[in-house]
Amino acid sequence: MNEQRPGAVIATIRSLLPSLLPTEQAVAAVLLERSSEIVELSSQQVADLSGASRATVVRTCQSLGFTGYQQLRVLLARDAAALPPTSAPAPTDAAGIVSHTFTQLSGRVPDMLALLDADAVERAVTLLAKARRVVVAGNGLSAPLAMDAAARLTSIGRPADVQLDVIGQQITARLLQPGDLLLAISGSGSNAATLGTVAAAKAAGAEVIAVTAFGRSPIAQSAPPALVVTMPDLTFRDEITLASRLPQAILIEGLVAATTDRLGETATRAKSLALDAIGANLAE
Repeated sequence: MNEQRPGAVIATIRSLLPSLLPTEQAVAAVLLERSSEIVELSSQQVADLSGASRATVVRTCQSLGFTGYQQLRVLLARDAAALPPTSAPAPTDAAGIVSHTFTQLSGRVPDMLALLDADAVERAVTLLAKARRVVVAGNGLSAPLAMDAAARLTSIGRPADVQLDVIGQQITARLLQPGDLLLAISGSGSNAATLGTVAAAKAAGAEVIAVTAFGRSPIAQSAPPALVVTMPDLTFRDEITLASRLPQAILIEGLVAATTDRLGETATRAKSLALDAIGANLAE
């Protein structure tokens, strides 16, 4: 595996776990549950804990992109050394819980970014700035993010369309042309409606940017290189039930900021006009 940022090992395992074989998923579950102990455990001990063979442990590590179990141990040891000291117990009063949530999340931002590829970000910003037409798609709990992304892009002079109706999305995507762009957002990366929209855009010859939390999800494989940002403690089950979209929301803000910079005077002028419109609708 190429050199990774600190914190990327756990993020990698969580992001790729759904794509593993069942026996490999059992090994990966042990790697996650015992991550603080892995440095002291042999591959045979991990095999015993997961009910798999030692060969399966090695194969799982390789499926995750590591050269083997020993490299994973070394990288986990490095990551453990980089972790901040254990914080005090979480508060139980409402105001304290809210405050603690902000503090806890702020400390996990580097982990959220661990799987984000710089080249993929550069490509995405270039496409957002230069595409003839931009369409944004997101369904289920990703729909609000799609609406926000389209509104934010429009406000900087990069008009973007968003359709909430699934059929409308796919018709719009199929009518795109080469030089157009679809920005598809799916936390799980497995939403069938969004995948259908991606397929329609690709059939039309349009470019596709995928935003997801799982690196080998169907949407990531359909539109590589995908933009992968994830909560460090998020499982696939959590993603499709609790569906924290915070990393994707922050990513969209970052993409809009980078696109604003890329557009220069065009974005500055558009933002000024947008503020005029907003100001005209503010009551005294």
